[in-house]
Amino acid sequence: MPDPSSPSIVRNLQPLQTSDKAEVSIKDIVERVEEHQGLAPVVCVLTLPVLLPLPPGFSIVLALPLLVAAPQMMVGKKDLWLPEWLAGRTMTRKTVQGSLRRFLPWLERVEGLVRPRLRFLTGQAGATVVGALCTLMAVVLVLPLPFANLLPSLTVLLLSLGITRRDGLTVLIGVALLAAAVTGVVWGLHGARLGLHRLFNL
Repeated sequence: MPDPSSPSIVRNLQPLQTSDKAEVSIKDIVERVEEHQGLAPVVCVLTLPVLLPLPPGFSIVLALPLLVAAPQMMVGKKDLWLPEWLAGRTMTRKTVQGSLRRFLPWLERVEGLVRPRLRFLTGQAGATVVGALCTLMAVVLVLPLPFANLLPSLTVLLLSLGITRRDGLTVLIGVALLAAAVTGVVWGLHGARLGLHRLFNL
């Protein structure tokens, strides 16, 4: 179980499971997790849909809110600004509650492992660096790169969860995963370039 003394994304999202609203907007979800102390919890939640195994192209759309939120985290905003067209986008209650049933059990297990450690890495300076790294990964996620969403989205999840739960060790693991994600993207682009080169030379 998550440490009750630490900020918990799971705890903040659980009321949506019993909501009686017919539709839930992105703004509604953001307000559930926004703590007015930083945007790391928001960035973490916005990353969850990108982790789903979806056909190529879907992650581009799902990563757009992340691309809006991560730069604001980088500059130290406490409350998220979203354009009206994005904040007002809605999902049915059935869709939201089905997604929560899928995500919350394993997110709760992850939160149980993430606890305050190496807290000097999770202050404002750490949040700024993490915001910059999450912005970089968000840019990667909106690029039309096939099968390139898993490592970048996991990186953003770990980095933002580490800041949320004040766990510098999780942040360091996220940085290591970022290196692997960047390497994978670079090699993927290199392979695609070679493939296109051979195709045009046939």
